[in-house]
Amino acid sequence: MFPTGCSSSTSPSRPDRPRSRSTRPTEMRVALVTNIVSPYRAPVFRRLAETPGWRLRIFTSAKTEFDRSWNVDTGGLDVVRVRGASLVRRGRTLHLPLALPLALRRFRPELVVSGELGPRSWLALLYCVVARVPLVLWTYPSRTGGQRAQGWRLALRQALLRRARAVIGMGAQAREALTAWGVPDGAIHDAPNAHDAEGLHKALARVDPEAARRGLRAGLGCRDRIALYAGRLIETKGVAPLLDVWDELAPGLRSSWTLLLLGSGPLEERVRHAARTHERGEIVHVRAVPESEVAAFYAGADLLVLPSLEETWGVVANEAMACGLPVCGSRLAGCADDLLLEGETGWVFDPHLAHDFAAALQRALDCPDRERLGAQARRHAACFGPDAMADGMRRAIAAAAERERGPA
Repeated sequence: MFPTGCSSSTSPSRPDRPRSRSTRPTEMRVALVTNIVSPYRAPVFRRLAETPGWRLRIFTSAKTEFDRSWNVDTGGLDVVRVRGASLVRRGRTLHLPLALPLALRRFRPELVVSGELGPRSWLALLYCVVARVPLVLWTYPSRTGGQRAQGWRLALRQALLRRARAVIGMGAQAREALTAWGVPDGAIHDAPNAHDAEGLHKALARVDPEAARRGLRAGLGCRDRIALYAGRLIETKGVAPLLDVWDELAPGLRSSWTLLLLGSGPLEERVRHAARTHERGEIVHVRAVPESEVAAFYAGADLLVLPSLEETWGVVANEAMACGLPVCGSRLAGCADDLLLEGETGWVFDPHLAHDFAAALQRALDCPDRERLGAQARRHAACFGPDAMADGMRRAIAAAAERERGPA
């Protein structure tokens, strides 16, 4: 538990001038290998790039994912798009950055940080073995993902993790999974996930909360109180169990509430059907909007519902809490152990147990102290910003570099 206080390429993939091995470098070249630069990662990467004595270059596989419409400003970052292939499987994108070893060879980093435990990191390891530089793995398995890894998949992950000088995990659930996979406790460095705090603050500054509340009620027909779901409408997000459990609540409790689902995806028809078959204003659906417009929904809602059946983190919880919303969330979301404190910042439930889910949702809708919980949620979310995440990643990189140098 963490304390409650506190080629969009901008650089061509070109050879860098070799550095003499006989003199100590004046800066450490750090390569960070990831799939894309997302809106909430860009502020973290900028802070890492500002680290004194570092030269950071980010190697990506794509500008965005197939189911995202992000247009991220990477200004100020040294970003190189790596040639390769991308495949969509089971609603997820698998990137194969085949030219990664060559791209790393041109940059000649002293250390490589690679995200996730798939082909990208095996290619990064290939470079690290040949160049004799340390590898830091950055991975964020949730409790569910950690328990599901078995057989040859688990063996491959464990083999990769054994070659890492340090491992970056995002919070308590990642540490739990990594420890179960055999990573020594001292090799794990916590860097809990962060939202784009600055971008959200700017978006909120443009929103009049009262106008937002009136807009949702007058424009969309929402009732006096709003329970917000914000995310993709897919199976693993727990949308179907949420709709089922909503119907189990007492009609008198639901009568003053709207369940507002903001998002797009394969389950849209299920959501639209629910909206049509309930009384006007009880269930409302709005298709996904640009990131800059989501702040108005946070400002106009009373609480967030995060019903995930599987979620590496759930950055929507960071955002909602930063806007002063308590969260009724699944214990299977990767953020649950760190962000969701029962009765303090929200309410926690097991989404596979309908009675537990319904009881938590009833506590949330019935709670007379939602404003107090919202204020505590805002304070707690402030501990999980880009600075904290960048600090955790720096600790891992520094530890790996020190371990590589060995005793003085």
